[in-house]
Amino acid sequence: MRRRSRFKVRGTTNKLEPLFFLGIEGGASRTTAVLMDAKGYILKCTEGGSSNFRLTKDAEILRFWKQFQKEFSTGKFSQPTAVGAFLAGCRTHADKAHVRRLLQAVWPHARYVVGNDTMSAFAAALGENDGIMLICGTGSIVRARRGETTVQIGGWGHVGGDRGSGYWMGRELLRSVFRSHDEKSAIDPLTQSVLVFLGLNKLEELVQWSLEAAKDEVASLTRVLFRHVRHSACRHILQEAVEILAADVALAAWKVGFLSSDTSSLINVALNPGLAKYQPLFRRRLIEAIQQKIPEAQIFLSETEGAVGAAWLAATQMRKEERKAYNLSSAPLLGKEGMGEVLRHLPNSNQAKDVSTRHRDLAKALTEQRNPRTMDLDQRSIPRLIQTMLDEESRTIPAIATQTKTMAQAIEWIIDSLKHGGRLFYVGTGTSGRLGVLDAAECPPTFGCDPEMVQGIIAGGIRAMTQSVEAAEDNANYGRQAIINRGVRRNDVVVGITASGSTPFVLGALEEAHARGSKVVLLTFNPNSAFRIPHSAFTKIVVPTGPEMIAGSTRLKAGTATKLILNMFSSIAMVRLGRVHSNLMVDLDPTCEKLHGRAARIYAVVKRVSYDKAWSRLEKGGWNLKKLLKRI
Repeated sequence: MRRRSRFKVRGTTNKLEPLFFLGIEGGASRTTAVLMDAKGYILKCTEGGSSNFRLTKDAEILRFWKQFQKEFSTGKFSQPTAVGAFLAGCRTHADKAHVRRLLQAVWPHARYVVGNDTMSAFAAALGENDGIMLICGTGSIVRARRGETTVQIGGWGHVGGDRGSGYWMGRELLRSVFRSHDEKSAIDPLTQSVLVFLGLNKLEELVQWSLEAAKDEVASLTRVLFRHVRHSACRHILQEAVEILAADVALAAWKVGFLSSDTSSLINVALNPGLAKYQPLFRRRLIEAIQQKIPEAQIFLSETEGAVGAAWLAATQMRKEERKAYNLSSAPLLGKEGMGEVLRHLPNSNQAKDVSTRHRDLAKALTEQRNPRTMDLDQRSIPRLIQTMLDEESRTIPAIATQTKTMAQAIEWIIDSLKHGGRLFYVGTGTSGRLGVLDAAECPPTFGCDPEMVQGIIAGGIRAMTQSVEAAEDNANYGRQAIINRGVRRNDVVVGITASGSTPFVLGALEEAHARGSKVVLLTFNPNSAFRIPHSAFTKIVVPTGPEMIAGSTRLKAGTATKLILNMFSSIAMVRLGRVHSNLMVDLDPTCEKLHGRAARIYAVVKRVSYDKAWSRLEKGGWNLKKLLKRI
């Protein structure tokens, strides 16, 4: 039985067009969207990447919205009656008019209510009640309302504002690292942690990174800061951040009149999830700092998505005559919990169904089962463990051999694509994604091809190459957006790699690539994977490597098999494209001394000259091996 929300609009028995309200909230890190009906049920929810009005191009915002439209207009759901779009950075009347024009391009027949993300967050947390909302994630802002008076503190962007935010703390951490090096002329443990976190090797690389990093990338450094909170610099940054934010809350409270002498009632202060949710120490220090300045503050964490508030605000925009026709109340009255726990407590929602189905499918995956040959693994000696690993890994090649026909089909697609100006994309998460990026990165130096010819896409971006960012795999829209952002087109081939055959990021990417007309390949090690695209441009390679030595650790046999198969994809394609002569990599791009020597040996063999003469000719020719061998 579907659970009712306290925040519903009274239903109707009139035979009128059903009402649907779409709420969109966009910030610097992600965009969320929910579809709500007239009874207050959340029918569908989804998310995508950044749609900060100031930092994101119109074309990218429209891509997100068109994807939302595609998802939300299927099945029994019609186009929304009203759309609430609340984007970070949308402040002025001109900004709002611009957002309305964008909305009209996607939902031309809906009504619109627009604003910045603090409005939707406030509605989700407090509804029509008076109070204060503090948002502190990548950016920071405070919004307060008392009666007819509303004020906003901050929201000036990361250059002029965002004091106390994740971006601000990340920036201060970088400054502290550089200052420490100025004083000590050495790399201290905190600097080492920053370099490791970012996958960098030198301080000079950190300087370059800091000049090019996006706002959310700088904010991600708060993970290092909280990990090293005992370090004096980190402790100081944290304390300064909470004091800044508490002062902004107190200023907002004073400006709307909460702190006047005749006011003694409790003041609702809602903390938007962000850092307050994921960093308990930060939340505790922040609450203490706010209560020191406002003893009457009743502080709570609002865990409801701002998109729910956006949908609710869209519902409140209906005209009085329409409310009367549909027998709708004017608006729900919300308690201090705001929109409550609508998203978390709708077990029949599409999102809940999708997640539970995926968990059941994953539990059935062969790679997740326990290996009967290694049940006493923890009791074995080191020599026997070595032999065990060798025995298990030796099973990968026979398993791969069972898929020769389907692999040949995929390789033929890749050759045809690359021959006609197309590209090869590998898409994966975790180990699968890292192996795809690795194979793509090796192609230019080995075969002299353009870096764009073979590309690796990994959930979580480049940071996922050195750290676990596994949560990034759970969103299909992020996979779709990655395909869109890479400009995947009809003559490309996209290979999705997922050991379980059910990773949302990968499957979303494959669906988007298929919609764009690309050839699509799914590489999985789970014979129970149900994913399929009913089209001749899709093939599935299922390699039965069996249960891992350590249950579920697909970096083992599945990882070995992935490396071998991707080697075959790229290497065989390059051989067929003429980038190998005999068994020599004649298109080699010699970029270091080791490769200079290899290039000289190749030239000497092909041209039948001495090694020294080959070196001399290549040195004079600018080490352009391909050009010097063009007559072979």
